[in-house]
Amino acid sequence: MDFQFSEEQKIFRDAVEKFARNEIAPTAAAREEAGEFSFEMWKKLCGYGLAGLSIPVEYGGGGADAMTTVLAMITFSAACRDLSMAGAWGTHLLLAAMPIAEIGTDEQKKKYLPVMASGEWIGALGLTEPEAGTDATSLRTRAVRKGDEYVLNGSKTFISNAPIADVFIVVASVDLSERAGGLTLFIVDRSCPGVTTGRPLKKRDGDSWPTGEVFFDDCRVPAANRLGEEKTGFTHMLTSLGWERIAFAPFVGLMESDLNLCIEYAKQRVQFGKPIAKFQLVQAMLAEMKMDLEASRWLAYHLAWKKDRGEFIGLDAAIAKTFITEAAERSAGKAVQIFGGYGCMREYPIGQSLWATKLGVIGGGTSQIQRTIIGRMLTGM
Repeated sequence: MDFQFSEEQKIFRDAVEKFARNEIAPTAAAREEAGEFSFEMWKKLCGYGLAGLSIPVEYGGGGADAMTTVLAMITFSAACRDLSMAGAWGTHLLLAAMPIAEIGTDEQKKKYLPVMASGEWIGALGLTEPEAGTDATSLRTRAVRKGDEYVLNGSKTFISNAPIADVFIVVASVDLSERAGGLTLFIVDRSCPGVTTGRPLKKRDGDSWPTGEVFFDDCRVPAANRLGEEKTGFTHMLTSLGWERIAFAPFVGLMESDLNLCIEYAKQRVQFGKPIAKFQLVQAMLAEMKMDLEASRWLAYHLAWKKDRGEFIGLDAAIAKTFITEAAERSAGKAVQIFGGYGCMREYPIGQSLWATKLGVIGGGTSQIQRTIIGRMLTGM
């Protein structure tokens, strides 16, 4: 296991850092305050080739491996603290485009990947429902085969990118009685008859990353848009978790940014006649933030390394997701504590991390269900 980066990767990392710091970061706070997705910034990100970073070259993407993708996402979020744009990017690329790249037919890849690689079409994953979140096997969206089409009925909620998405990877059941065994994946264009989205949901943080509901009312989807075979959706969701869990890499970058801001602030903030950086309990918080950061970084690298080796990574994905998001939440709490009252003020960016990291320990499977998954894999029970 060697996590030494090639010269090409180092050059790319430095270029991403410069791009994020100079092009995305200056307007990030204003966009978050306005609560609006910036298509102008999205076009810049796409123009830099990031929207299609890991999509195969033959379909217009960058062909990057998982390790390079992780490196880019960590670097991006550390340089500009724009977790909303990083989230929209990760959802589009890793949760929507890469399932097509890995599971799709040649026709599906030719149709969807080029317009997703360029960012012309934005992708989303339609999984969570009002009564099916952590327990994805209890979802109620139904798909019924009728000739050369499937008719979908149901709804999804808390769907990242939903208000701006052009294409959805939708999880539906062809047989509700089979629960996990009936789950099937579909590629659903926004233009398909019977699909609509609701207004953006207001969040505590990250409103410039649109989240919303998706409704299917006798939505007619061509049978050619089924992604994989019928009743293989649950298996595909498990085997593609490597890419999905890579989408949590920006939390590592956020932790790095929080730590750097806290070190700088602790050196400048004077109490009792000396910088608070000289107080041992402040040093202890900084030390714990650093330990959590480095452990999270190596877990992210290890997950990417296994993905690139083609190894099944269900256990590793659950471990990485749980530890990284919880470490980010711990780090955010310490960061606000170090900043004190200023950490609670909106004009200081550090407080934003609290709500951003809370989303991480809930979204994509709560920490509680991740522990259950880990325990079941360890015991086989």
